[in-house]
Amino acid sequence: MAVEAKKQWTGHWGAWVRVKWKQGAPENAAADWKNVKEIKEAWSTTGEWDCSLWLDIDNPNEIERVVWREIRGNKWVEKTDTHWAKKYW
Repeated sequence: MAVEAKKQWTGHWGAWVRVKWKQGAPENAAADWKNVKEIKEAWSTTGEWDCSLWLDIDNPNEIERVVWREIRGNKWVEKTDTHWAKKYW
């Protein structure tokens, strides 16, 4: 019989940030974020949003800082939509 591992509350935060580019944004507009340590993954997407970013962060204040300084600081970003998550285990 399998034994379920004990699951510990981590309290760790993460976020998905969806990005809409401004008209005429170059294909490499997301390249500015390669050196932002909190952005762990960047995905090109279809539909209403053009890009999704995964942030691995310690707290909600850091999420806000990265979204407003790093992501929204990119001159090609028209708008963003952020979904925060706090990891249970």
